[in-house]
Amino acid sequence: MDSKFSGLPDLRTIQPGRLIKYRISDDGFAAELLLPGLTYTDFDQKIGGKMNLWSLAKLFESIRYVVLPNGFCHYNRLKDVGHSIFNAETSYHLSDKGNKLKAQTHWGTNYLMHAHLKVFYAGTSAFSFEIIVREHETGDFLAKALLTFVYVDFKTRRPATFPDWFNKLKENQHFGPPSPRLARPSIPLDAYKFEIQAAFSDIDFNGHVNNSIYIKWCTDAGTEAALKGHYSGFSENIGKYPMDVFEIKYLGEGVVSDVFEILTWQDQENPFVLHFVFTKNEKVSVVVRFQYKSLQFSAKL
Repeated sequence: MDSKFSGLPDLRTIQPGRLIKYRISDDGFAAELLLPGLTYTDFDQKIGGKMNLWSLAKLFESIRYVVLPNGFCHYNRLKDVGHSIFNAETSYHLSDKGNKLKAQTHWGTNYLMHAHLKVFYAGTSAFSFEIIVREHETGDFLAKALLTFVYVDFKTRRPATFPDWFNKLKENQHFGPPSPRLARPSIPLDAYKFEIQAAFSDIDFNGHVNNSIYIKWCTDAGTEAALKGHYSGFSENIGKYPMDVFEIKYLGEGVVSDVFEILTWQDQENPFVLHFVFTKNEKVSVVVRFQYKSLQFSAKL
């Protein structure tokens, strides 16, 4: 347990009536949640009952949605009439046990999970935090996400400097370096091309394509490329293979009816890595990188 929560009651005993129980540290730079379980729609029988990658992304989205508006990282104060905060980059990391989450054994409200959040970096116009999800009973690590958010001026649509009151709060924190940034790769001439148009169901409350949808589209594009023999070693739905890390970097926004071309290819140096680049009107909009643990479905992880 984070020292900021030591000595406090068990999360299960607080906030009666709430399905997802949470608390935020007094300084606003840490939080923890108790998640009730996973739903049937989180899993896909086509890939052996495993959890979909975009469902994992939605799980982390739900975690931050609970705590950010309630004061985590002072989001509720930073987001005002002239400013907002946008997710610029996220990396998701799965453990061996996280890869083995399946509907047959983990669907339902009896699989409690504990999520811990901590801000580990804050610069002049961006901050980063981690979300670590563990089994509540055993403490076994399942997955984590490293997220970077940028403070943006509504009028200029450009990064803005944090206000003085926030910089003052930062002085009392011990932050580390920012997360390594996902580099924009060079697109090979033989990259596989996949076209997709954003539908109304792909849009979030901000009017943009939801973060998890890009991950879903990558699995669609990658699976088609695999089935058509474009990759070496991947021959089926790419959601079947055990995932190590998947990363996404947002360089532009997508709205309803936008048409994206997804270019995907296998890394020449590491065959466990698949690259995806989204272009809109011939400009790069999103960059994604999938890194797998193995090319065997039943590999001993």
